[in-house]
Amino acid sequence: MQTQINLSLPPGNLRLGIVEASGIKVKPGSEKYLNQISKDIAPQLKDDFIYPDQMQKGIRGLLKAYGFHPSGRNRPASEFLFKDLLNRREFNAINNVVDINNHLSLKYHLPISVLDLDKTGSSLCVRIGLENEEYVFNREGQILSLKKLLLVARHGEDRSPVGSPIKDSQATKVFAETQRVIVFVYSSINITPIETMNSLLSQFKQLLETEAEARQVETAILDY
Repeated sequence: MQTQINLSLPPGNLRLGIVEASGIKVKPGSEKYLNQISKDIAPQLKDDFIYPDQMQKGIRGLLKAYGFHPSGRNRPASEFLFKDLLNRREFNAINNVVDINNHLSLKYHLPISVLDLDKTGSSLCVRIGLENEEYVFNREGQILSLKKLLLVARHGEDRSPVGSPIKDSQATKVFAETQRVIVFVYSSINITPIETMNSLLSQFKQLLETEAEARQVETAILDY
């Protein structure tokens, strides 16, 4: 893996899944893949589906351990995706790479960041948000306060944050011109066994290769 990732936070139960891919082509998702997504998420649209309590509590507990309060508008991205799915009654297709991200986030109930690696730079750190840190997270210019939030940031002189389990920075999101991405799957050793994380990363890798024509994909797991 070419990207250097430094961990600068208190040791705990964090389990990070990482995917780095190059040579990708961002385009609309294929009809075959979108049909597969619809099939996979169909059970979540049934009236008797209950969001897994251990996943909700586990991810929220992970973020609370660093001092962040993940509720309301600040709930984890995986919960937001599920609520959005219920409201729309269908998957919200955006582009092939973001669709892979959101598909697997819904499937595994884990927040995932997918970032343009040419925009983030190849030296990153995982740390806790500082007192007055924030970033714009959408086209409308809405701002997320990052105080005490687990986040991914540039490393070195520019330590600006680029992504988090809540919402990613608008400045480093994936668009049509993106050619390289880095993915962070946020979890805890208490709720995601190593085998499950490996399965998720393997699926992400395969989908980037088949749906986004990625030429080189590497994965890793960091426990801290």
